[in-house]
Amino acid sequence: MLKNILIYLFILAAAFAFSIVYYAWFSWFLLIAIICIPLVSLVLSLPFMVHTAVNGLECFCDETAENFQSVNIGVRSKSRKAVICPFLKIKFKAQNKFASKRKKVVMKYGGRVGSGVSVSCVELTNHCGCVNISAGYARVYDFTGIFFLPVRLNFSGNILVMPLSERPDLQPDSQSTAVLGYKPKPGGGFSDYYELRPYRSGDSLKSVHWKLSSKLDELIVREPSEAVYRKLVVKPDITDKPEVNDYILARFLYACLKLCESGAEFYALDCRSGAVMKIKSKSDVRCFLAALYNRSLSIAETSLDGAVFYNILPLSEEVSEP
Repeated sequence: MLKNILIYLFILAAAFAFSIVYYAWFSWFLLIAIICIPLVSLVLSLPFMVHTAVNGLECFCDETAENFQSVNIGVRSKSRKAVICPFLKIKFKAQNKFASKRKKVVMKYGGRVGSGVSVSCVELTNHCGCVNISAGYARVYDFTGIFFLPVRLNFSGNILVMPLSERPDLQPDSQSTAVLGYKPKPGGGFSDYYELRPYRSGDSLKSVHWKLSSKLDELIVREPSEAVYRKLVVKPDITDKPEVNDYILARFLYACLKLCESGAEFYALDCRSGAVMKIKSKSDVRCFLAALYNRSLSIAETSLDGAVFYNILPLSEEVSEP
């Protein structure tokens, strides 16, 4: 490291000046000892440095975290067997494209590296988004920190930063997904609702309503039907300000979780791309947020005609009905 080199050069210059001012065997012995320190350190450290470079290192990071929660970024040996690093330095680059934030995290460590050593960092979760962590190389130094061997890492990992749930002033009504009617169920199968109609060629005899057919003197079949619901769309109004987005997504998460708990099926809409995703469970909410952060939501061919929109705005919520 540059700092260690400068300190060593300063000490070496001081020892040289002392040997000139105080001309004696002791001053020259001190100068020679200081000159030999880096070489002795290299000889003692080189086996450990080579062993670490040959066995290889790999990085890891947490996969998910909540807003303002501490996350771990670390390194471990590829074989999971302990290797000795006199001194290890890794520069991690962190980028949150959703929040337009970048940061560098420097990890310094000396000692055994086995199943994993890590550093804890809370600055990476200051805003919601997908934080990409990358590192190209690690440097394994000798004991003095002057000589080093590079170790290739080529690491890239992602930390999904979820918002903290916060209750909105206006909550969406799960009754907005009222049944508008029924339609034939594609492929048939079991259903709690049936439509009675005359028998057509190709209908299964298992679907014939025999009791009613005997009364009407013609074959009547039960056609399975499924309910047609009015669609409820939850739309977070994403802005260019990460602090505002954190507050919007906190209310979005609360609203979605409450709707999932009530058993309602609804849609989440990305206001920037117009992409829509159907939400049935908590895992779908997580998937939507991950796609929202990375702008990877695909445009679904879903008609939103007649839908009820629950808009989450920077300072309030509103419901727009057809």
